[in-house]
Amino acid sequence: MYLPRGYVPEGDGGSAAEYEALTQRVTLWDIAAARQIRVQGREATEFVNYVVTRDVTRLAPMRAAYAVLCDSSGRMINDPLLLKISPDEYWFSISDSDLSLWLKGVNVGKRFDVQIQEIDVSPVQIQGAAANRLMADLIGDVAAEMPAFGLSEAEIAGLPVLVSRTGFSGEAGYEVYLKNSSIHAEQMWNAILRAGEKYGLAVTGPIQPHRISSGILAWGQDVDNEMVPFQVGLAAHIPRSKASDYIGRDALEQMRTEIAAGNHPYKLTMVGLKMEGDPIADYLSDFWLIAPSPDSEPVGFVTSASYAPKLQTNVALARLPVELAVPGTQVYVFEPTSDSTSRSVPAVVSAFPIE
Repeated sequence: MYLPRGYVPEGDGGSAAEYEALTQRVTLWDIAAARQIRVQGREATEFVNYVVTRDVTRLAPMRAAYAVLCDSSGRMINDPLLLKISPDEYWFSISDSDLSLWLKGVNVGKRFDVQIQEIDVSPVQIQGAAANRLMADLIGDVAAEMPAFGLSEAEIAGLPVLVSRTGFSGEAGYEVYLKNSSIHAEQMWNAILRAGEKYGLAVTGPIQPHRISSGILAWGQDVDNEMVPFQVGLAAHIPRSKASDYIGRDALEQMRTEIAAGNHPYKLTMVGLKMEGDPIADYLSDFWLIAPSPDSEPVGFVTSASYAPKLQTNVALARLPVELAVPGTQVYVFEPTSDSTSRSVPAVVSAFPIE
């Protein structure tokens, strides 16, 4: 499902103008690609606890949390935002994929007493320096009262919505989940535009520099179902103490043991990079190869990259061999040129957040 990633033409400022709108004003994003899969029923908590690595019994109702789902070999299926409406109802706000088919397939054999369906709910994100003020205008004092990862039922322009204090911008932000969105989408969208005029609201795509600098992963671009959580810095989301079993637990615990012994069960791991070279103005059309020196063979590749105005340098997410994934390590990125060749650009491995 397509996700709008930019609106401002390069001649009018391009990604730099959208970055300025996020950090100085407020932005509105169409993220309907983050479709909502509802799990509802008497055994909803038991089912969700079986398919995600975290312990959802510790998650209070009307709270959200980042979640990881793995297959039996420990490879990632998806990393959605999980919304716990009640112990009998959860929404998976998915990273664009066919997660509903996976969940239904799991339950063919397990037969938990739940219903699994994609529902007519589509989200937008309101992110940026003035997001708190705009949301207060839209839904009242409840906006300021919401904790991080909190949820609240509300109305915008008389339309029922669910609001979460979440986002992947690195700035203050909210996600608004419009119910019956196939009917009411334009009405709510236009109401937000009108309310945002006094704050200089701009419609943009997700802002790359903040996402990359914060180490926020894009499904299908930075992470996919060939990877395991330990490769992408998600060890904290694989708890040792979860009381009940979940899909992939045995494989993940075996990997944890191997990693502790220095025997990594994978060759490449995710790192941040600070890159020299001309400012990167657009999304990469392909992965850029990385080598330990300008004249050596490639050993890794860049998955996402952008110019970060705050840092005044290019930043990137990349996969590198474990032995090179040490902050301060010098590597070289092969940046394509207009004549179909490439040039080597120095880069330094960085921890997250990239500073």
